[in-house]
Amino acid sequence: MRSRRVAVTAALTVAMSAALLSPMAHAAPAARSTTVAACSWSPELLTVPARYTGGGQITAADSQGGYAGTGAITYSWGTTTREVLRWKGGQATEFARPKGLAQPTVTGVNRDGTVVGDVNAEDSERHAFRTRDGKLERLPEPAGTTASWATGINDAGDIVGHVAVLVREGIEGYYVHTAVLWPANAPGTVVKLSGGLPGTGQTKATGIDQDGTVLVEHMKTRTDAFDPAALYLWREGSARKLGLPSGTAVVHGNGISNSRVAGVTQSSPDADGQGVLWDRDGTPLRPERSASVNSVNSSGQSVGWTTGGGGDAVWQLDRRTATLPGALGLSVSADDGALAGWSRSGGGDGNNQPTVWRCR
Repeated sequence: MRSRRVAVTAALTVAMSAALLSPMAHAAPAARSTTVAACSWSPELLTVPARYTGGGQITAADSQGGYAGTGAITYSWGTTTREVLRWKGGQATEFARPKGLAQPTVTGVNRDGTVVGDVNAEDSERHAFRTRDGKLERLPEPAGTTASWATGINDAGDIVGHVAVLVREGIEGYYVHTAVLWPANAPGTVVKLSGGLPGTGQTKATGIDQDGTVLVEHMKTRTDAFDPAALYLWREGSARKLGLPSGTAVVHGNGISNSRVAGVTQSSPDADGQGVLWDRDGTPLRPERSASVNSVNSSGQSVGWTTGGGGDAVWQLDRRTATLPGALGLSVSADDGALAGWSRSGGGDGNNQPTVWRCR
């Protein structure tokens, strides 16, 4: 999703810097409910241009009524092509895709309308992109990079993600990932995150807050890029480790907003997931009946999946406030209170429809 609004006071910036430099004791999950006014979530279907015969889906929001995602063009012979779309005022804007780039995935959009994500390139690898002047452009990569992904952008224009190098051992090969930042104040450059992060294993940046704090996953070994064992909050060369609920073996960081972190934990790589939300003080909360917390906004409203096949739901901190049976991809909780993702008519087998839900 769009990673958060940039209006941060000097006092908050100083407080965050101090917090990053202080070690945080392990915090056990705790209940921290808040009173939420009852409301009805009303869906609004956004349109896609007529040529998008396969529909579309929203995967990011700018929290000012704008959204980003992809549209799908399905051909009679069965193949599907994806293109980047941005919606503002209910109208969809298309972005040109230079030759050699295909099948983009959108992970973020900021208030200026810059969209980021990853895209297939001519080398058959995924590469990070941003939009500029109405088209996609690849982001710069460190020398020797095999692939890259952009996973978030804030309103200042800072972009985060990770790069990978393919390592071969005989006929086998694996990717080694490193978290990176594409700083807005140094266009055309890319910086590997260091300072406070473990020097072994591998890292992936999965989100960025409006004050520049980066959410980083850490994998213990160079050969396993799929099962992070720890999460860090990195900022300006310093990092602190988030405390994990007891019994956690694998943890994924799905989003960050106003110092709150959304994610999912597992007791083993093969176990079912359990949603988790770290509050601003670093306390990990267990939103009730959550299988995964996919996105959180600045006020602590989050969205994700429920346990037992109960569908997509909305939480305020650890309290579930609504379940949206018609939602099939509730992936964004925007700072303006809206939810976004996609649905299908009657919940059937038709095309994905880009959908926004608002609390009435």
